[in-house]
Amino acid sequence: MARIYVIDDDEQLLRMVGLMLERGGHTVTLISNPVDGLEQVRTDKPDLLVLDVMMPNLSGHDISREIRGNKHLEDLPILVLTARSQEIDRTTALKSGADDYLSKPVTSQELIERVDGLLAKKGGQKKQEEGVVVTLFGFRGGTGRTTLAVNLAAALRRVSQQEVCLVDLSPTGSQTVMHMRLQARSSWTELPDNLDWTALKERLVIHPSGLRVLAAPAKPVSPMLPSEENTRTILDILRHQMAFTVIDAPNVFSPAFVTAVSAADMTLHVVTPEVVSVQTAVQLNRLITKAGITVKRKSHILNQPTPESQLPQAAVERGLNTKVSFLIGYDTNQSRAMSQGVPLTLTSAKSPLPTVIKRMAEAIWQRVATQG
Repeated sequence: MARIYVIDDDEQLLRMVGLMLERGGHTVTLISNPVDGLEQVRTDKPDLLVLDVMMPNLSGHDISREIRGNKHLEDLPILVLTARSQEIDRTTALKSGADDYLSKPVTSQELIERVDGLLAKKGGQKKQEEGVVVTLFGFRGGTGRTTLAVNLAAALRRVSQQEVCLVDLSPTGSQTVMHMRLQARSSWTELPDNLDWTALKERLVIHPSGLRVLAAPAKPVSPMLPSEENTRTILDILRHQMAFTVIDAPNVFSPAFVTAVSAADMTLHVVTPEVVSVQTAVQLNRLITKAGITVKRKSHILNQPTPESQLPQAAVERGLNTKVSFLIGYDTNQSRAMSQGVPLTLTSAKSPLPTVIKRMAEAIWQRVATQG
């Protein structure tokens, strides 16, 4: 049972939401005046806050910003519940500080599931302050590594309903934002020297699904960027703010690559069923070992991004001298998904790529939820 405040100037809807939450076993305080509501939240911090957006004198976005600027309240879970249902409305709500967003009308089951999910996340943060970092890497171009990173991050966001950030460390231009048709106004090249969560958060672009993205620069930069120090600072901050951080590592043995691989809780080495890809993977594995880099929970993904396959799985495994953990067959839907800017894991497609990636995300989330 949790103490929940609901702020909405529509008293009829206010009572209806209150009744739903009470039936879910929670203690509810209903507030129709947003100014009074903010003051009550400051005075007596609840376990969770449900907010409408369009209210007189003080909007839900204003309240969210006030709360996130208050150190005593910055970890308060906020659920925005409003009649506004456009994608821009969801993005605005998340940018203002909300943790989740629901469009009216809403069913009792849907409301309770979202509320309980936010409460579970809050409880989990007390037990496990640090999130999980997953790094996807591979030096051979054309393996579909970025596609897999985008889809895994999107799937983790959908499965867990937790905070997830996708980090694009490529020095040769940002591909992740292209996969989702996002407009990134800044990248890791514009981060200040004294980086903190507030500054980093301002430079993250938010997908309508709620997934956050730290973009790479639009134009190529030095392959030695970002630096080891900057990369580690970024990951340290995200580890304490995100439930999951998914890294699309650079395809060069740079300070950022070494940091992304060594700092990860799980690494996924992406290869394709072709001779050059396997040879490149073997050479990279040797280079990592020679450099003394400790790799945690490493797995290989055998991905087939084209219709042709030069090598069977058994031959790839012999070349790598290890078993392939995940096999993804050629997916005819991917080219259309790329052109539409919609990750396949956010669609209802039952084709190879989303099927395997969703299963992977569910396994990762279940392991984290069980440990938490």
